[in-house]
Amino acid sequence: MRELSGKVAVVTGAASGIGRAMADRFVADGMRVVLSDIEEPALAAATDELRDAGADVLPVVTDTSLRESVDELARRTLDHFGAVHVVCNNAGVGSRGLELVDVPEQDFAWVLGVNLWGVMHGIWAFVPHLIEQGEGHVVNTASISGFSHRPRMGPYNASKAAVVALSETLRFEL
Repeated sequence: MRELSGKVAVVTGAASGIGRAMADRFVADGMRVVLSDIEEPALAAATDELRDAGADVLPVVTDTSLRESVDELARRTLDHFGAVHVVCNNAGVGSRGLELVDVPEQDFAWVLGVNLWGVMHGIWAFVPHLIEQGEGHVVNTASISGFSHRPRMGPYNASKAAVVALSETLRFEL
């Protein structure tokens, strides 16, 4: 896909950070953008800023750790825009900097829920549509922690290494 103008991008974690930068770039390239984030006030602010600049954006509050929430994101995207061309599974959270033996199970589950399961939920919700329409791209955000692991970042390291593995697997399967 060489021409982005008029195409549709979905970005999770779009209200701030890397996700917001992706959304800004896609808008600058003439894309219509679905802004997805769990933080409703930040999502509303990002939406207002982009709309004020003339962008065609759709905000959708999404908890990427829940498959039904990401399925709803896909449904709303397709209902509103009729297609999707770029899916950025970007939403992510860090961990509290504890040693592995001290990380509460619920903290580990939360990080994996957002960072790992969020990516899988995005793949399940959107990739069949990309395949059916015959074009599209998936961008899964990892980090250097997907390759190099620092102490006191166990849940984050594990989640990002898994995202790298999933991304490479998806590339070969597609």
